Amino acid sequence: MGRRYRVLLVSSSGGVLLDLLALRPWWQGHDPVWVAVPAPDTEVALAGQRVHWRAELTTGTKLRVIPAAWRALRLLRAERPDVIVSAGTGVAVGFFLAARLLRVPALWLETFNMTGPPGAAARICARFAAAVLVQRPALLETRRRAVLIGELY
Repeated sequence: MGRRYRVLLVSSSGGVLLDLLALRPWWQGHDPVWVAVPAPDTEVALAGQRVHWRAELTTGTKLRVIPAAWRALRLLRAERPDVIVSAGTGVAVGFFLAARLLRVPALWLETFNMTGPPGAAARICARFAAAVLVQRPALLETRRRAVLIGELY
């Protein structure tokens, strides 16, 4: 096996969580740590994992992005990840901003059910991402820095 990376996975609940869990064959060979929004499914699915729990940010909480980015910056300095991976939600925005400041590569994973225009968090995070991982070939034409990884499940 090659080098082990420190991987920070940022997730909310639902499909976003499922997409990141589908990457388990990759991240389980590294040193994963999670930032997750507390919810019944995240708490059960991430039992036994290292998790930093964070509140979700919504489009109505735009002013909270700055303090969220500051908290993310502190966590990134403490955890020192080699890469950040997120499949969505507002909680990722602060981490992608902080990652850009610290020059930590961040990968944005478009969820499979995403077929139309991206939401606010997706637009912001994709702009700061080193690459946008897409599961549908059709998204290669509409997402900057898109890399086709295929369907995860």
